[in-house]
Amino acid sequence: MNSLRKSRVSAPVVMILVTGFVAVSLLHLLLTILTSQSVYELSDLKREKRELETTSQILSEEVSSLASNQNLLNTASRLGMVANTNPVFLRLTDQAVLGQPLPAPIASAQSTNLVANSAMIIESTQISQVTVPASTTEPVAIPLEPVVSSSLIPASPTR
Repeated sequence: MNSLRKSRVSAPVVMILVTGFVAVSLLHLLLTILTSQSVYELSDLKREKRELETTSQILSEEVSSLASNQNLLNTASRLGMVANTNPVFLRLTDQAVLGQPLPAPIASAQSTNLVANSAMIIESTQISQVTVPASTTEPVAIPLEPVVSSSLIPASPTR
């Protein structure tokens, strides 16, 4: 009788232990699944951060290229702007004009890109190099027509 009573008493204890073991196992499985999902999400976020940093770097390089003096000079020349050789200032306190305003020269001899810059976004045009003999006393006009070279190889991006 003692063995029967012990088996009846131990049956609920065994059931509680088995139920607890199953609950702990299920909780461990659930935590493992959630952690692995977090690892994948973290990996995706790191990849996205790398891509955004690369995009940001590309955009900042484009902005600095567009803001370069070479590019500004070329863009201004294409728009028909000329360099200001005679600056005139306005004093706002008494509205006085300081300096003598003169019209801009018709054909200013601005130098453009003599060295090609492959990092520029807008491809620059180069002036053809014409040699002038040193013995001439009269100035010789150098043609200002741009020469477009079809042999330019586009630079590969290094990112």
